[in-house]
Amino acid sequence: MEREQIEELFEESGYAGLSSSLAYKVWMTGVWDGEDKDRIEAFLDAYSFEEEGVITGDFLYHYRIFVYIHERNELPLFPL
Repeated sequence: MEREQIEELFEESGYAGLSSSLAYKVWMTGVWDGEDKDRIEAFLDAYSFEEEGVITGDFLYHYRIFVYIHERNELPLFPL
């Protein structure tokens, strides 16, 4: 995912302040390369972040937890 796309995701989710401090760092890590845009939007909607003092490592840690939970919720309850 390109840096501009990441900035747009932050801004569309109401985190324009985070866009300036995290978009570049998230882009550099490559964590969101190939990720589903809808999943990232769901993550940004589900979590509440203060615009100051968010550390990139903590932010991405919470994203990984969200992805894990999201993937487990997509599994069928009764495998065939």
